[in-house]
Amino acid sequence: MNTQVIVVGGGPSGLTVATELARSGVDVVVLERRTEPVQSRAGTILPRVLELLDSRGLAQKFIDRAATIRSNPLIPVHIWAGMQPVEWRHIESRFGFRLVLPQNHTEELLMEEALRLGVEIKHGVTVESVSQQSDTVTVDASSESGHFRLTADYLVGADGGRSIVRSQHDLDFEGHGPTFTGIVADLKMDRPWPQARRMLDNEKGWVTSFPFGENESITRFNMVHAERRTASKDEPVTADEVRTCLQDIVGRDIPFDELVWASRFTDSHRIATKFRQGRMFLVGESARIHYPASGVGMNFCIQDAFNLGWKLAAVLNGHADAAFLETYESERKPVAEALLRSVAAQCSIQFDFTAEGVEFKRMFQRELLPIPEVNRRIGLELNGLTFPYPTPPDSHPMAGSRCPDLNLMTQSGELRIGEMLRESQFVLLDTTGTGTYTNNALDGLPVRTHTGHLVLAPTELDGVKSLLVRPDGYIAWASTANPTREDAQLAVKRCLSGR
Repeated sequence: MNTQVIVVGGGPSGLTVATELARSGVDVVVLERRTEPVQSRAGTILPRVLELLDSRGLAQKFIDRAATIRSNPLIPVHIWAGMQPVEWRHIESRFGFRLVLPQNHTEELLMEEALRLGVEIKHGVTVESVSQQSDTVTVDASSESGHFRLTADYLVGADGGRSIVRSQHDLDFEGHGPTFTGIVADLKMDRPWPQARRMLDNEKGWVTSFPFGENESITRFNMVHAERRTASKDEPVTADEVRTCLQDIVGRDIPFDELVWASRFTDSHRIATKFRQGRMFLVGESARIHYPASGVGMNFCIQDAFNLGWKLAAVLNGHADAAFLETYESERKPVAEALLRSVAAQCSIQFDFTAEGVEFKRMFQRELLPIPEVNRRIGLELNGLTFPYPTPPDSHPMAGSRCPDLNLMTQSGELRIGEMLRESQFVLLDTTGTGTYTNNALDGLPVRTHTGHLVLAPTELDGVKSLLVRPDGYIAWASTANPTREDAQLAVKRCLSGR
């Protein structure tokens, strides 16, 4: 056996699952075809992913990097179906903003963390075949130095929409191909208007723009032109086409110095029928592709990786049986399906360029989007938080939900949940302050215990005396009964059994 886990693909989801595994002492090898950094592509990290990064002590590092690129990278609002503002304050996160950070920087920071934790990353590798046996997986690959073979306990496919891991396991990729194309273009230019972000739509099409490059010297435009949306995905984007499309939609010439980078995107919409087959797992775009509605796709990919990483580590470290891994698909596939439904709904609204369609968008943005509960519901949807993970029928109503931003007052000071999760283990809280739980009383389970009193806890946790939070920040168990070690042990073991 060469390693414990092979990850095919070194993008955001592949690097995240690798770091999660390595953080728990698992040996990981990442195989990446690229030898150069990715083009800018995704540029937004949403509040839920910032919460997850914070739980590993990384959020501030990402924020600091973004601040070197843009004077204010913290944006308190977002879009949905091309309409704004969706206000992040409504989702009650410590991170009431989205972070503007180009994907190449996100990957660079994730790679630094992976290397720090001892992950082996092989660049310039072409994976030729993958197979699995009863107790191993095998990858045949090649690089400049020749062909080689690796074996491992498990394989994670994070190799994008054309995933060889998925295709070689004959997993159907259900959905539809492109029905239209749009353009993303990075233009070297002076800022075209005073505000940082501007969005326009009319019967000619839709366009949004925001500063993107070093010292804000680049402006990124995303656009769908009512007539040019019939262009082939493979047709090169030219400066003349970008100039004409902008002029049509904006209504005047938008001068720029250089077309730095451009690509076409489509509304191809597919999802794998299974996210797991035996010892093989799919994360990120290898499991689904879709139109980049509201720019949230990478965030869902990273959340897949956080979900899978700690579970694989629990199995490989002997804390859970292999059957526990079934919960990866049962939790993440419904979230991906809901994302695709949201994307389809957004596309049907956003790209209806008829007079009636434009008028509906004006009405929705003016009359409905400002309603706080509507705004909050859309914000949760964009973060993949509209429904909890499955839990046993007798569970507390908060079980399966993302843990609120809790503070616990202890004898040694105040702790917040993001800090308590940084050892990538379960966090068990005795909120009575009696110190019922101790780390050495939980049969060697991967749990860190704390005792104290909740500070400014949400009303949903009123009366809760014990709280068990999973390594990925979701509530596994909450109890209003007096704390006992036996109940806590049972709760951890029940979670790790997937029941």
